Amino acid sequence: MAQLVGAEANVITPIPENGVGEIAYVVGGTRYSAPARAENNAAVANGRTVKITRIVGTQFYITSI
Repeated sequence: MAQLVGAEANVITPIPENGVGEIAYVVGGTRYSAPARAENNAAVANGRTVKITRIVGTQFYITSI
């Protein structure tokens, strides 16, 4: 999981302000999805490319690129 920090992902379920959405990322040619929240608690629209900044349990934290 540590290798995912810094990787790019795509928002597949919009992340509401102060809320949780979903991202998709690719590892070794396989696509995975995970719950995600923005580091700055801002809303992030569906389809945006983001960067994974940290992982806490099963929740990913992201920033917009």
